[in-house]
Amino acid sequence: MSYQYIGKLSGSHGLDGKLVLRHQLDGKNIWSKIPHIFVEVRRESYIPYFIESQSVLNHEEVLLQLDEIDSMELAKTLAGKKVYLENEVYAKLKPKAVSGDMIGFKVIDEALGELGIIEDMFETPGQVVATIQYQNKEVIIPLIDSTIKSIDGVTKTIVVSLPDGLLDVYL
Repeated sequence: MSYQYIGKLSGSHGLDGKLVLRHQLDGKNIWSKIPHIFVEVRRESYIPYFIESQSVLNHEEVLLQLDEIDSMELAKTLAGKKVYLENEVYAKLKPKAVSGDMIGFKVIDEALGELGIIEDMFETPGQVVATIQYQNKEVIIPLIDSTIKSIDGVTKTIVVSLPDGLLDVYL
């Protein structure tokens, strides 16, 4: 089974074991579609936790009550841990949010076809950019709402529509 990173449990909240998850998913109503999450308790060791209740705090944080986590002490054992979804569940959510775990994704332009594989990603003010090798040249492309058409976590592809002439600058 393969997983997609979605965020990190930033800490416990209250005495009843609730946890705050800082995530990279878009949409306030998305949490009603997620029955469970996987917490990486040790490197590449993913434990499933069913979500008993959730409450959206803001666009990047949600308060979760997880099955069997019913005290502050138990919640603290999960604080700081990375959270994942199965690729199939992630793909069904159709998020347009860009994640740092997209290195290795294939980039396909609607007009030009396959461009290359994302080799690196970094954040600049206002946008995330990715570097790919296109026609033996390193090319930097913006991964923003206006260029991303779809992201498929299962097939590891991103479909984009790049501005006319962007690639010509590099060639």
